[in-house]
Amino acid sequence: MKENTEEQKKDERPILSSMSVKDAVYRCGMLQLDFEDICLLLAEKTNPEQLMAELQDPESEPYQWYHQGVAEGKLKLAIDLEYNVGDPKAKDAYKNLSAERRREAVNKKLKDLFGL
Repeated sequence: MKENTEEQKKDERPILSSMSVKDAVYRCGMLQLDFEDICLLLAEKTNPEQLMAELQDPESEPYQWYHQGVAEGKLKLAIDLEYNVGDPKAKDAYKNLSAERRREAVNKKLKDLFGL
């Protein structure tokens, strides 16, 4: 059995543990994670109920951080696609990412409407 190296132990830490709440919300926005997941991921750093309310309030800082992250993520994706326009793998990756985001949006709406 292999011993865990220091690098493996480092990879096992929660991804957002070393980030501030602002940076974590921004990064989650870049990845377009839904609000429920963000609140779960940051539950040790902040009050999940308060964060959920702030993420839904256009006047709050967390709302702004999240939506700035979304915009940055879209820009980065567009730049990467432009750079790799001739690479079929890049196009497939974008197609798969788009399909996954649509699937997640449909599942979220079904959950919201019907509790499925």
